[in-house]
Amino acid sequence: MPNTTSEEARAAAAASLRELVAGNQRFASGAPVSHVLSASDRDALTEAQHPVAVLLGCVDSRVPPEVVLDQGVGDLLTVRTAGQSLAGVALGSIEFGVRVLGLSLVVVLGHTGCGAVLAALSDDHPDGHLGELTGEVADRLTEVVGADPVRATGANLDATVAALRALDSLATPAGHAPYVVGLLYDLGSGEITVTDDAGLLGG
Repeated sequence: MPNTTSEEARAAAAASLRELVAGNQRFASGAPVSHVLSASDRDALTEAQHPVAVLLGCVDSRVPPEVVLDQGVGDLLTVRTAGQSLAGVALGSIEFGVRVLGLSLVVVLGHTGCGAVLAALSDDHPDGHLGELTGEVADRLTEVVGADPVRATGANLDATVAALRALDSLATPAGHAPYVVGLLYDLGSGEITVTDDAGLLGG
């Protein structure tokens, strides 16, 4: 969105967040909409992509973002890493959505029962690249190591949102910083809680 004003960017981000919240309500109630694509819809997607948000989620197979938020093909630019880690190419992928596609909304989607958070709280960290990843999550949780996993999950989500907001490299072509928001998905209920709406839903 190279020519948007800051108010237009805010309105677009707020509308996108409201749609994701509504989509989760449809999913959790067992009434998602159909996302079957016609041949003409697929053809249209070959020309360009127009997602509504960049979404950083966990690799956990129980939390597929498009499904739990009731979105279809082309609706989300999804980046998935264990525990919403920002290691490796994750940041570059997020930057692509903001800097190239001009998306004004970045969503961090955490979830209850996150294995990466539990591993970060453990004294026995794995080696290799997985160890690097859980080590990053553990660094975020320095002040809550030893606390209960529920509190640690929220702390990890909050810290990831804060880290993305602090990045100078995240700006749309129009020069606007994106709105970074936090959503927490409950494995049991299927519902999300908006933990940080960046002021988009508060009027």
